[in-house]
Amino acid sequence: MTLAVQNGVLGSFAVLYLPLIDEFGGSRAEVATVQSAALLLAGVTGPLVGAAFDRLGPRVLFQASALLAAAALVAASRVTSLPMLILTYGIWGGLALAPLSSQTNMTVAALWYPRARGRAIAVVDLGTAVGAFCFVPLGQALVSALGWRTTLLVWAAALVLVVVPLNAFQRLPETSAAAHDDPADLRPGTTLAAALATPAFWWLAAMRFFGSCAFPVMNVHMVAYAIGRGIAPVTAAAALGAVSLVSLAGRLTTGVLCDRLGRAPALTLTYTSAALGVGCLTVLGLTGESWWLVPYVALYGMAQGSSGIVASARAVDLFTGASFGAIWGWITLAVGPGEALGVWLGGRSFDVWGSYLPAFGFVWLALAAGVVSMWRVRAAPAGSAGPRAGE
Repeated sequence: MTLAVQNGVLGSFAVLYLPLIDEFGGSRAEVATVQSAALLLAGVTGPLVGAAFDRLGPRVLFQASALLAAAALVAASRVTSLPMLILTYGIWGGLALAPLSSQTNMTVAALWYPRARGRAIAVVDLGTAVGAFCFVPLGQALVSALGWRTTLLVWAAALVLVVVPLNAFQRLPETSAAAHDDPADLRPGTTLAAALATPAFWWLAAMRFFGSCAFPVMNVHMVAYAIGRGIAPVTAAAALGAVSLVSLAGRLTTGVLCDRLGRAPALTLTYTSAALGVGCLTVLGLTGESWWLVPYVALYGMAQGSSGIVASARAVDLFTGASFGAIWGWITLAVGPGEALGVWLGGRSFDVWGSYLPAFGFVWLALAAGVVSMWRVRAAPAGSAGPRAGE
């Protein structure tokens, strides 16, 4: 539920995007900077979030972050200029929402279920899809009826009334319990310094970067693109929400593919599905036929969320041990810059060419680069028992 609210708040920016352009009169690239700042900070703070998680524990960290994020959204609802919106929503909100992201929630799941990490991570990551599915259509309805400022206040209330009380019960398993479940988890494993010295670490980080470049372009700009092609705003928002609904099945399927086919083959299939989905959206723009939204939702939705599931499973393969949290935090450092670049380039594409088609071409290239990077993740460091390349 924590991840659902966090991702729902961030994902609903897609329905705030056009109203914010109307309110502040900026270009699409300038307004997209608001979301770029939030996503960038959510990514680059990975190592700091990991350290805070180790020091404070999930209960204190999650509750404090929810309160700070709620305060940021309240402040953002009162701003009268785009720079102040970037400061309150983008920077303050981005920093506060970062500890509520998949990085920490997946870590909690991995610690509680060491023998079923892949499935536990996939189930927890369902919160990402649930959040977008619920918040995007609700956000569109709130923006249409009450405006974007009131919508931000509703999101602040959700953080205070849902995330804060739910995490009063949050805790980590006792060391003895973890040891009873899987004694191998007490091994020192790969250190952060050793991981940084391996090509596998950097190829895995590259895969996270390229995937993070691709998906936010669609998640942020798809609604604006569809509306520009004559699709009703409610229908466009519903399609974005439907992508998240389909991704519920997609995330579980990705977990199964990871276990049965291997990490790299699984990512190849999901990224190919995403590329075909973007192709459907391109054909929609060229033909004006709205029914192309249906295959887009199905194909793109099945790939949504696959990056984090495959990357985290592969990282556990290679770097499991006492330092895994720190190692994973540094790998996720690549996510924020990728997301920020993708969101900004989507807006910039429209500002320069009056079309999102060049941005779609960028998405295809980023997806291809992500697949190549994943196949380049070779065997685990010497002395560990990780799988071979592509597993």
